[in-house]
Amino acid sequence: MIRILQSGAHEPWVILSERPADTEWFGFLLAGQLPDHAVLSLNGDLGAGKTALTRGLAAGLGCRGAVSSPTFTLLMEHPADPDGKALYHFDVYRLDGPDAFIESGLDEYFDMGGVCVVEWGERIAAVLPSRAIWIRLTVPDPDQPSLRRIELVWPDGCKPIRALTRQIEEAIGHADSSL
Repeated sequence: MIRILQSGAHEPWVILSERPADTEWFGFLLAGQLPDHAVLSLNGDLGAGKTALTRGLAAGLGCRGAVSSPTFTLLMEHPADPDGKALYHFDVYRLDGPDAFIESGLDEYFDMGGVCVVEWGERIAAVLPSRAIWIRLTVPDPDQPSLRRIELVWPDGCKPIRALTRQIEEAIGHADSSL
């Protein structure tokens, strides 16, 4: 289950995800709100759920193929079905900073029409476009290792945040009514 903790207009939108499957489901919902050329910066410790969220995004975008962390390859391209959007999944943890990202030409993906997910995006923050959506995943309680706190900052994103809030509240309402 997902719980909404904070949904203020000028603060990060914060939810709690109780299981990896919930984090994936959130990614699936988020995909439905993303415009073409979306860039998401995913940040958080190892094992915080960045790849689980990306798996959900890929499913929601209609991408083909399995999603895993591109830790050793830097970039994994996930083509989409005809009605979907391609996903470009980066892991910049091992890069020597923003200059290395630019020198390799990877910034060109930001305008290719698909969705770019940049794990460890804060490491190249200086070159991410101003439209980037910032997501931080953390494990707030070591005694509950599957619990995730997800903070989302969407520049000028009140409408997509409201839509996500509504989708989650409706799903929670349906789950509560079936008890």
